[in-house]
Amino acid sequence: MKINNILIVFTLLLTFISCDKDRVDAEPLKNTEANYFADVTQFRTVTFGIYAKLYDYYHYNAGDNGNWANSLWLLPGDDLTETNGTRTAEELFDGTLNPDNVRVEWIFDKTYEMVSKANVIIEKVNTVDFSNYKEAEEISYMEGEALFLRSYAYYNLFNIYGSVPIVTHRILNEAEANTPKSEHLEVLEQVITDARAALAILPESWSADYRGRATKNAARALLAKALVFKANYSGSNDYTEAIATFNAITATLSPRYLDNFDVATENNQESLFEVQAGQPGAFSNIFLENDGPWRGVEDLSIFRGMMSVAGSTSISNFANTRFLITDKLFNAFGSDPRISYFLRADDNEGGRLFQKYMLAELDQQQGNVFNTSSNNERVLRYADLTLLIAEAHLKSGSPSSAIQLVNDVRKRARDWGLASGTNDGSVPADYSTSETNATTIMQWIMDERFIELAGEGQRWWDLKRWHVAGDIDLTGWSGADTEFSTNLASSSLFDVNKHLLFPIPQKEIERNSEILENNPGY
Repeated sequence: MKINNILIVFTLLLTFISCDKDRVDAEPLKNTEANYFADVTQFRTVTFGIYAKLYDYYHYNAGDNGNWANSLWLLPGDDLTETNGTRTAEELFDGTLNPDNVRVEWIFDKTYEMVSKANVIIEKVNTVDFSNYKEAEEISYMEGEALFLRSYAYYNLFNIYGSVPIVTHRILNEAEANTPKSEHLEVLEQVITDARAALAILPESWSADYRGRATKNAARALLAKALVFKANYSGSNDYTEAIATFNAITATLSPRYLDNFDVATENNQESLFEVQAGQPGAFSNIFLENDGPWRGVEDLSIFRGMMSVAGSTSISNFANTRFLITDKLFNAFGSDPRISYFLRADDNEGGRLFQKYMLAELDQQQGNVFNTSSNNERVLRYADLTLLIAEAHLKSGSPSSAIQLVNDVRKRARDWGLASGTNDGSVPADYSTSETNATTIMQWIMDERFIELAGEGQRWWDLKRWHVAGDIDLTGWSGADTEFSTNLASSSLFDVNKHLLFPIPQKEIERNSEILENNPGY
């Protein structure tokens, strides 16, 4: 983390310095840290810079030139696979995944940059006297935003790498940069601590001019998720706070399932937090311009792997497509409207190209859609939380409450399927609320998350925590079983003692003298 944190200090200093060489030579520096944060605009600039780091997960060049970094959580599960025998180490676990993997390094570095930027705002809100500023209340909310985004950063670090350094203060010199790894559950506890603190500070909502900024609902959602994960990983089975936190969320399921992926229905009643894109050809994103070097709004692109169409809106042009749904998902649930709606028979891939996000966008805009998506990435949505809390109710001894929550999600899918003409409204049917077998009900919940959240990056996190909790057993999974993948050049060599976590980047181990060993097996 040494380079990461020194880079953040340098980047912050650049915020305070003019880029005009003549002015630097001729005049004393006007903006230094000592006199910065003099008004709400300067606070906003630094706060929005934290949000800007979210785009490093999703824009076209994330992870490497012409690649996407979010394959770290899209590929390892059993909902997505790759085309034409493509081999990706994150999916196959075939022995090629190692600490030098470019995506592993990219996500680690960019996530710690988010943490570092959040630490700046948390410090400044607590040390700068802004009581006389006109927008003092907004500035106080910014601490909550920084805490929420730091919580989300550690949530990702926990799920990807497990034990990582926890840094909750600014690192201002090289001597402070070497930080040892914390224990796995300590990282998750930091997620919970930050989310609780954010919830106490954030507003319920923002004006339309600031859509996309974190709210209490976003903090509630992240806190509830982290609490369920904690119960899974610790074996505590204490879901009381998770259920109470979910019950406080003021959101509902959108009647139209497609609204969760449609560019025309962003930030809707189901959405709890989204990565805000802009409008193609317009500079309408309030966050990206605060990320140091300008990066246009179009960089949050439809190139999420499964959606590449090589610059064409033609539904038959899928030469560069990388991700499909697996045979497992296609064969078991292909008739469900949440799957069938996003498939096309003429995709040259056996009807398995999965077009979440992209299909709705093609309905809304014309011309070249390659690398120009204006569609937001939905990070937290109410259906995800509904199904998580169904688990919480089941494991708390309330099976009927769990089944009802699952049926709420299924009813939305069924009604939308009928309204969209995808089916006759009979699928998916409700489950019987009289069922009491916990194993059966848990399977219903797991299947529902498989369908409802397919291709959204939740599946691998789910499979890992269910394995740890004893709900499933990942031991022995392999490509030959088509659990992870289909259409692959070779079988996977999945090792449950190794591959539940990605490796800490080798560069981080070399530059941080307090990290003495990598994750097991690397």
